[in-house]
Amino acid sequence: MQTELNDYIWDAYCQTFEDETCAKFCGSFTAEEIRKRLKGQGLPVSQQNVFVRNVPIEIDLLIPRPGARAKLHNLVYEPEDVVAVLEIKYRGTFSGDAVSRIQENFQRIQQANRQISCFYVTVTETLGYKHAITRRNLGYPAYTLYWYTKGKHKKTDDWAKLVAQLRRKVGTVRGNA
Repeated sequence: MQTELNDYIWDAYCQTFEDETCAKFCGSFTAEEIRKRLKGQGLPVSQQNVFVRNVPIEIDLLIPRPGARAKLHNLVYEPEDVVAVLEIKYRGTFSGDAVSRIQENFQRIQQANRQISCFYVTVTETLGYKHAITRRNLGYPAYTLYWYTKGKHKKTDDWAKLVAQLRRKVGTVRGNA
């Protein structure tokens, strides 16, 4: 049986840092594991921490148009070559201004190309948390893979929904190419 994503990431984090805190590692490892699993679903996926030309925002992952090539060490994509961008978190957000910051980033990305779809993905979030990001408060698709409540993680069906949505987006672009 495959280890649950949230457990796998948390175990790797604890084995690497034991009692130390390193949020950057957790974020990077989470994005890489999401990347690996999306590629395993047959989706084209960028490397981590990439950019869209003329948009000064670091993007966790993006889904390029099939056949698109990034430039400058595979870091920069042309706006017309981007199907979707993903903002990825392991444990959601912790501040009240996170929603507006992510909204502003997504809006800025879409100024470069209105056809770019923007997605927020968190591996785990506390059910009922006041700063939890949802489609409703973000205004963009938001996926929570596990809800944490009463000391346990409850898996959602958001992974399957995210993969299906990304496949539709890539398929639409493929059909228009």
